[in-house]
Amino acid sequence: MAYLDGTRSATAACDISLSYNILVYPNDLVPFVALKLGYVDGTVGGASSHTGAFSTWTWSWTSTPHAPNWQWFIYLTMVSNDGYGHSTTVVKTVASGTESFATEWVDVAATLSGSWSCTVGTDKLWGISEASYSISTAPTVFPPATTYEWYELSRYGSTPSCTLTIGGTACTATGSYASGARQRMTYIFGVSYAGICQDEATASASVSNYLVNGLAPYVASQSHTYLGQSTTNWSVSMTAATLDNIIVDLNTYARLAATCSLIGRTRAWSTSYPDSLTCRITGFDKETLGYRDVSGTGSISASDTFYLYSTVSDITKNSSSQNLTTALDSVPTSVSTAITGASLTAAGEANTETRCMFRGFRFNGWSLAYATTRSIAGTGNDRLYAPYEGMSGYRYLDIQIKAQSGTSVAGTFVLTDFHGNTKTWNVTAATTSYQTVTIDLCSPDAWSVSALPLTDGKDTPYPRKNTASSSYAGSESVDSAYWGVTSCQRLRIATGAIDLGTTTLKQDTVNGFTNSHYVPSGLGYENERITPAIVAEVDTTTYYYSRRFWQQANDGRHEEESDYRWQKTVGGATGVTTYSVTPLTIVDLVGQINTSDDSIVRHPGWTATNSVAYPGSGTCSVSQPPLRDCFLNGGTGISTWLYGGGILATPNATTGTDFAYGFEIATGTITAQTLFDSINGDFPPDLYDPFDVNGGTDSALYLPFGAILRGPAHGIVLDTSGDPATSGTVTLQLSSDSSSRGTDSSFDTLGNYQTGSPFGLGKANHSILIGANSVGVNPMYSAKRQRAVFRTETVAGNCTAADVSPAQQATYGVVTSGGGVKLYHARAHNGTNWSEVTTPITGAVCLSLAYQKNSGAMSLIIIVDDTDGSVKRYLTSDEGNTVSVATTIGTGTHGTVCVSPNGMEYIFFRTSSSNIQRVKRDPMGNVITAASNVVTGSVADDELACYWRLGVIYIIYTHTTNGITIVSSADDAETFS
Repeated sequence: MAYLDGTRSATAACDISLSYNILVYPNDLVPFVALKLGYVDGTVGGASSHTGAFSTWTWSWTSTPHAPNWQWFIYLTMVSNDGYGHSTTVVKTVASGTESFATEWVDVAATLSGSWSCTVGTDKLWGISEASYSISTAPTVFPPATTYEWYELSRYGSTPSCTLTIGGTACTATGSYASGARQRMTYIFGVSYAGICQDEATASASVSNYLVNGLAPYVASQSHTYLGQSTTNWSVSMTAATLDNIIVDLNTYARLAATCSLIGRTRAWSTSYPDSLTCRITGFDKETLGYRDVSGTGSISASDTFYLYSTVSDITKNSSSQNLTTALDSVPTSVSTAITGASLTAAGEANTETRCMFRGFRFNGWSLAYATTRSIAGTGNDRLYAPYEGMSGYRYLDIQIKAQSGTSVAGTFVLTDFHGNTKTWNVTAATTSYQTVTIDLCSPDAWSVSALPLTDGKDTPYPRKNTASSSYAGSESVDSAYWGVTSCQRLRIATGAIDLGTTTLKQDTVNGFTNSHYVPSGLGYENERITPAIVAEVDTTTYYYSRRFWQQANDGRHEEESDYRWQKTVGGATGVTTYSVTPLTIVDLVGQINTSDDSIVRHPGWTATNSVAYPGSGTCSVSQPPLRDCFLNGGTGISTWLYGGGILATPNATTGTDFAYGFEIATGTITAQTLFDSINGDFPPDLYDPFDVNGGTDSALYLPFGAILRGPAHGIVLDTSGDPATSGTVTLQLSSDSSSRGTDSSFDTLGNYQTGSPFGLGKANHSILIGANSVGVNPMYSAKRQRAVFRTETVAGNCTAADVSPAQQATYGVVTSGGGVKLYHARAHNGTNWSEVTTPITGAVCLSLAYQKNSGAMSLIIIVDDTDGSVKRYLTSDEGNTVSVATTIGTGTHGTVCVSPNGMEYIFFRTSSSNIQRVKRDPMGNVITAASNVVTGSVADDELACYWRLGVIYIIYTHTTNGITIVSSADDAETFS
């Protein structure tokens, strides 16, 4: 669609000088002298010239018979055509005379001056088109490839005109213009000459002060001289000797020079990109490679001037001729830019993160407001909510409590979330008067799902509930331990003689903060935004996806919304997978911020308001809807434009262009800026800075662009009590080489952190680490940060053990200082995201671990050296939350266990007699071989280890004389040597 961006008048003009030399004579006699004939016919303008208007002039002469007197006339025929159906012809008598019978001839020569001009009203237009998404291929690029075409067309209702004036006589073509073809303005001035000079004549023609829209087109200088005749770009000069026959043709056209200036910024998240990247600007240097590679570290700029001109001169004298041409066409079809994959690879980036979009028009996008408090209604000590009470916009909840009697009464406050899971906080009512206690919704004291983990890698609220389908009801995202509370169906005082008063969600009153990120996540990132839907009638399932764009933060509690949604439908009668994509306009995103899901407020505390309304069909249902009204508004403008999609370009009077970035943006009015990938190279060269992004002296089309790469880790660090941690170092580590991709050791007062430079690499696996705790990110994506919450704990103990389950879950265990056993399980496939389980085991001195290997069981064998001097065996099938009754293996220390692939257990321990005894058990737990010595004497009081390999069981121990010793058994642990 072409949008109208105003009107103006297109013009072209020049001055003309013509010299001729013609010998006139009666038409019935030919004198015996040199028959001089010299003139230059010409055309100025033309169909390919600016406005489409043109004028021509042609010379002619005539005479009468010589008796009794004779007359002669020299004519100049002028024709003007305004290019829009109006043409006028004027025949000018340049010279004439009446001669006597005795006069045989008259040598006539003169120079005439004149001018030419044309004009037509134009519409300044923007053709804006987007590539279509495939219905058979998963979408990956958002927004789709977007092309701008900027041009001018002649305007209906204007009055075109074209005037050629020579020697004081004007020839004007003009008239009304309401229909017919519309001409595209070319910004080209052209002239052509056809000169003839014979037999001692002279002739010349030239134009000067040639202008298009008041500016002079550029043409490289050409001077052509051959056998006494000469041309320049805009002139012809001829002199003939006796009997010479000279023909000179000259054709010249030139376009206004068009300067295109690109200035770009590459970012490593919120900081300038630290390494050199190369951008390929397609369209620059068209006359050579057709592109230009420009490198820079964080900043890239380049400029090119597009020229179009041609001068072709043909000089013929008698039988000799020569041609000279000077021409250049460096006006590209389009201009675009992208980071080269090779430079991304060299910097360690994914080589697909090449896209750089230009920033275009600005307008007020939306207004965003946040209420720092939100009261929750209800009375009594046990309150139910229908609909559930949304809490996702807040980290803190103030509750008023008082003791029913006495002082310092302890109790528990419990919230039940939308899944029915509970989170519990320990509270103390100081007196029988209400006091306010602040609950950190991101740090409960207990969680019904499991023991509180040491890590929480939940990064998004997805999938949300599909309110239109119950196919996967109950499979919505679960509020993890430290995510906060999305919505609450019940809150209560669960224990303690305590009364509950008012409840108020709030931002921290001292150190609280609220901001938003406007950063579209990088290539390849997607969320399953809502649960799938099954259509039973045709046996199809539809899956719904989105990417992150707007992310809010309030004191470290995060929520988000997307700018693009897409869905995949699979199955059905045809079995064909299809896709559809839905861009969210600014109005759509406003609706998502303000919406409720099943009457539950999705973003409590937040209010969004569209700033510029769509004017409606009365204004926009026309062939050329006004750009500023019908394109730059929240009703049709995509939400990705908010804050320029993460990079906002604005004019600066000193530096030219300022760039601002969509990180931690305060509430209020947010500017939107359009995004596009390419623009036509034949743009209007004299309409500088259409996007108003240059604050200096305008002289070009300015195209700011940018790309955000990499991303940080962020989240909350809690201390052992669940309060915000004040010390520690969080490291984002690249998995492939364990290098640091940024750290943060300066947490804010609420425990929030965000790792810094050089930031995580897109599409590469990372871990977020603090101490021994880690959260895996597999992979990270460019332009996206990854949340991880840690509850710090110093893991202490005098003994450790580890094993990997058949399902490849890593587990390690420690003996605590109090003789307990804690197990830590990796929740990520790369051995990260550890969760802690405190087992019921007591009296432990040391331990050994081994998973049962048969049938993929997740049962873990725990061998413990007990304080009573025995070696005990425990079994757990629920990760240590419960364990079996202890089985005493024998009296001794340094117990160890290994398991064969078929589930046979081999347990070894050291006795006080410096021997090693073995107990063998089958997969059902039955003792096959009772405790007996397999190594006799000289076994040092040190740890034992064992393993099974290819049917052979090995024991590693320390010999009191020989040191580390390995013995093996090939008869299923009956004998060792």
